[in-house]
Amino acid sequence: MFMTNQDNDANQDNDLKRLHYIGSLRDEQIVSVIEKQLLNEGIHIRKEFENDFFHLFVVELKDLSQAREVYRVYIGGAKPIEVNKDWQYVQSLRMGPATIIILALCAIVFIFGWILKNENLYYLFAFSTSKLDPYHNLNAGEYWRIITPAFIHFGFMHVFFNLLWWKELGKLIEFTKGSFFLILLLLFTGIISNFLQAAMSPGFFGGLSGVVYGLLGFLWPYSRLNPNFKFKLPTTDIVLMTGWLFLGFFDVFNFKMANWAHGGGLVSGAILGIIFALIDRQKTQTDQA
Repeated sequence: MFMTNQDNDANQDNDLKRLHYIGSLRDEQIVSVIEKQLLNEGIHIRKEFENDFFHLFVVELKDLSQAREVYRVYIGGAKPIEVNKDWQYVQSLRMGPATIIILALCAIVFIFGWILKNENLYYLFAFSTSKLDPYHNLNAGEYWRIITPAFIHFGFMHVFFNLLWWKELGKLIEFTKGSFFLILLLLFTGIISNFLQAAMSPGFFGGLSGVVYGLLGFLWPYSRLNPNFKFKLPTTDIVLMTGWLFLGFFDVFNFKMANWAHGGGLVSGAILGIIFALIDRQKTQTDQA
């Protein structure tokens, strides 16, 4: 059977209708690089040259998103940030009651203390109201002050980042170990970080960051020493948090940081992370024996 040029054009149009458009480029060298990159990823593309442009297509719709991502990278577009799959699952978890209560408490204290400028509330929650004696109020029997500095914050960025980290790390620990454990971890790391900050750098301080570093410190070794723990903290988050900690000690920021509280929380949390990872690993091995 013979086919006319019109038949050929019609078949070509039908073929194009079955393809999925990626993008168009004039530079044949970049097109070759994109084609090679996609081929390495198991994706074959079709090229059509028309009006001085190479028009790129994929046959399978499932390959379109990945192909367009590669295309965007090579034409100078920003590559989308890849989120760790485990972390995506953590973000999908619902907050437990302990996570919600502490988050709400910090928000309420911030509203009434910082936004509404109720200084008396902050003085009530501070570790000490004396600049000379950090244990002045504790010696007077006001023992709530060993933990309450964790609930006061000085500015919107301060409270935002602390509560953001608390929400993500707290709900993971609460989901894994339970609400009671999360509260005990908060008390343990919060008390140690507050005492260390008061001893090493007396003054007016506050923030949940000592506890947040405690949660990070717990999850870091726990996730690595306990093979049954299915979540892993993204390395980028660990580097970011520890880097922020060390930069604070070198006083490179134009604001003061409770560095000793951060360090105390991280170390105390890590100690508990190691202990409970070994306990839980041994418990699992015993159950399987």
